[in-house]
Amino acid sequence: MKGRILVHGGAGAWKDEVVREGEAIPALCQAVGEGLAAMAGGSAVDAVVEALASLEESGVFNAGKGAYPNLDGKIELDAGLMDGTTIRAGAVAAVRSVPHPIRLARVVMDRTENVLISGEGADRLARRFGLAGELLPGDRCLREFDSKRKEYLRAGDHRWVRELPGRGQETGEGDTVGAVAMDGGGRFAAGTTTGGLAFKIPGRVGDSPIVGHGYYAMRDAGAASTSGFGEVISRYGLSLRAVLRMSEGAPAQEAAKEEIAGLTALFGTDTAGIILLDRNGSPGVSFNTGGMAVGFGGEEIIPRAKILRKEETKEFPGFLRGGPG
Repeated sequence: MKGRILVHGGAGAWKDEVVREGEAIPALCQAVGEGLAAMAGGSAVDAVVEALASLEESGVFNAGKGAYPNLDGKIELDAGLMDGTTIRAGAVAAVRSVPHPIRLARVVMDRTENVLISGEGADRLARRFGLAGELLPGDRCLREFDSKRKEYLRAGDHRWVRELPGRGQETGEGDTVGAVAMDGGGRFAAGTTTGGLAFKIPGRVGDSPIVGHGYYAMRDAGAASTSGFGEVISRYGLSLRAVLRMSEGAPAQEAAKEEIAGLTALFGTDTAGIILLDRNGSPGVSFNTGGMAVGFGGEEIIPRAKILRKEETKEFPGFLRGGPG
């Protein structure tokens, strides 16, 4: 069996006229490449961690250095990681001085008996393991934040912020980032990392660091990572549902499509996306938003990336094989 990795840069608007594909596509390809390099000398867990650390570092997506501030103008990050072989998981939430929260999530998984550590406790753990560092919003992000924050606070119903695709309507950039991997031994791993909802209440935690919601991996079944509105994904239990469907024999693409359909029936469109790898190493992608950014590669597959639109999901298998799409 040959190793494979599938990454995403978020399900969201991804409008043609505003999306910065020139930055997103190279960042996704680089993440796939770094994940594969880590897998060559390690495991599926190594692949997921390094791929996501690359995306956090890129500043292109709403994660790590590219994260959007909370309502107070501070960056708070969430991340989760799961090893499908051991069924161990680690996660951090609402960390403020950790450039690579996915690395801290691995510390929680490997070096503690906990699953989720949040806030100051997680920041202290980051300092203990040399993972702390200054993390401030960029100038462009702050300009967008200042103007949108005033509009947001004037609104009678603050729930309109749900319409923002991660970093604001003008940018149209991606959302949460995630990765799923299967190594040569058939072992699975999954992870997700995010800056969270724009203008979120300080301390708000979405689905990304929660096992079974933002990510899940299980031996002999597969792995999942999600993107979208965390409250909806958590109420549905999207990742666990999809992996359990694959454990019953459903191919990844079928499981992805059916679970997004189930979530959409309950909560409506423009709410979520998911990526999957099944026990055969076959990938799946489905979303009910305007588009989803994905990247894929393997030992025998050159890294590729694309912003998929709704009408292109049927062409996804061809894209993976290197054909049209």
